[in-house]
Amino acid sequence: MRLGILMNLAPRKLGSFEGWIAAMCAHARATGHQVDVFGRAPAHAGFLARLDQLGVGFSSVDSLLVSAYRGIRTLRRYDALHLNMFAPRSRIALMAYAAYPARVMFVDHTSGLGAARELPVVALLKRAADSITLVRVDGVAGVSEYVAERLARRFRFARHKVRTIYNGVDLSRFVPASEFFDLDPAPEPEKAGPLDVVTVAHLIPHKGVEHLVRALGLARVPHRLTVVGDGPQLGALQALARDLGVAERVTFTGLRDDVHALLARCDAFVHPAVWEEAFGLTIAEAMAAGRAVVASRTGGIPELVEDGVSGLLVPPGDPEGLARALDLLANRPALRRQLGSNARARAQQRFSLEQCAREHVRWCEGAVARM
Repeated sequence: MRLGILMNLAPRKLGSFEGWIAAMCAHARATGHQVDVFGRAPAHAGFLARLDQLGVGFSSVDSLLVSAYRGIRTLRRYDALHLNMFAPRSRIALMAYAAYPARVMFVDHTSGLGAARELPVVALLKRAADSITLVRVDGVAGVSEYVAERLARRFRFARHKVRTIYNGVDLSRFVPASEFFDLDPAPEPEKAGPLDVVTVAHLIPHKGVEHLVRALGLARVPHRLTVVGDGPQLGALQALARDLGVAERVTFTGLRDDVHALLARCDAFVHPAVWEEAFGLTIAEAMAAGRAVVASRTGGIPELVEDGVSGLLVPPGDPEGLARALDLLANRPALRRQLGSNARARAQQRFSLEQCAREHVRWCEGAVARM
């Protein structure tokens, strides 16, 4: 099989998404397939080196867009095209549909605000357009059951054409602190006290980091927060921390390649998204690291976190709820330990990188076999 993986993302860090792409390439190469990746710039040197080791090419998505004719001819070289993070009627998607007879596999990683907020006329026009433009899609995969159901509902695919493939994380990289031998092991929580909290997000309003900063000011315990990531809301969040008098307890690190190390040192991880999160890859990372997780009850997140078992769920956009959850974990270290242990077990059962990569490659193999 000649497999083309297309992603509307710049692999500019060594995170779990980049790790998943590399793992998928490794599994495909190990089973005898040819693979090329098309992505945005800039690309991390370590990511490109890993692809090179595997004998996988990397090209810019923009190179396909210079000429539609040449781009379509390039895509026709592949037996299967695996599309990630592209809208169904984006230029790249339309070119993939035109690249007959290549099988088009559409993967939906998309979080959003929900179709219920669309005007009825907009939803109607989308359905009409979908019925025309998605005829060439061989199958669609959602990264959670929530997304798969949304796909089946919106695009009216036969249910056998829609599947769920959960995102995966490298369980050997994200490990509990007691197993993280490259660092001084973080001490197990033994007494109540302020928490070292981590959140990892693209800093846009939908990720809800504003509500976490506000929670820091509302909490009874003086927790410390590390915010990993960058984005257009960075300046506003820094100003909010100053206005609330918590700036000395909030650290903004920017992008980091060592999120696994930060998770190994922290006491709790918070994912305060306010939109309908498709999956929550950083949640799966924290769970694999054996951290107690506090997250919003929205989108696909409840499929990851069982409330009160492998983490705590709060309503989206609720600083008071976040503050109460953090204080509870601070005052009950035994609960924190148990939630973290259960989270690690759940990640091992459902969110392994190898399982995710294998399922995606087999999905493409099945589509090509039907040609």
